Amino acid sequence: MTSGRSATLLDAFLAAWAEADESTRCEVGSRLRPYLADDPERLLDAGEMAELLQLHPDTLVKMARTGRIWAQRAGREWRFRADRSEIAPAAGEPLVSHAPMSPRRARTVRASVAAIRGRD
Repeated sequence: MTSGRSATLLDAFLAAWAEADESTRCEVGSRLRPYLADDPERLLDAGEMAELLQLHPDTLVKMARTGRIWAQRAGREWRFRADRSEIAPAAGEPLVSHAPMSPRRARTVRASVAAIRGRD
């Protein structure tokens, strides 16, 4: 809920805004623009999106060509949406980021557990 003073300030601003000419409105808009949130549906070029994802732009374009990331072709350029930055795994790439434990390592672990429990 707004206080009486805030409502008065807002009313004064809206009254001044209604009387302002176009150049004044443009000036206010340009001053407020840094405080506005970015449009999540805004299209980014490969350089901007690569910077967000900490990738090289060429790598990002290769991912777009293979369908690993959402992208839209605009002539010779690729455009990306900031809100659709999920990268799908490549075909044949495991979903797990680490390799499974080798059989040799598994035997070593089992032997060490047996030794701790007193079973040889």
